[in-house]
Amino acid sequence: MSEKPSCPSCNSTMHVVQISTFKKAGTVIGGTGGAITGYAAAESGAKIGAEVGASIPFVDDEIGAAAGGIIGALAGLMTGAAAGSAVGEMIDTQVIGKFRCNRCGEVFEGELNNKF
Repeated sequence: MSEKPSCPSCNSTMHVVQISTFKKAGTVIGGTGGAITGYAAAESGAKIGAEVGASIPFVDDEIGAAAGGIIGALAGLMTGAAAGSAVGEMIDTQVIGKFRCNRCGEVFEGELNNKF
């Protein structure tokens, strides 16, 4: 685990947190892109869902197709969000390096003792 930098204002290390701007942005962008891609790629899944839905009583092919598309979009959302979050966290940690002290409110640049 990485050692946190100390706050230059109050010298606290217990209350220092990393500002995760790119991690948040990466999660949103990756999740959105993944959902769109997953939904588009789910066309074959929607066809299979339509066929399965047509064979089940009281379920028609439109419901099966919609379910296939939704499942594809959700799978893409989760995968894209995880990938975007990881990339964003790496940018926040390795490139940006901004921290905030929750004790005194100081925002500062620092380095974590990370090993590539």
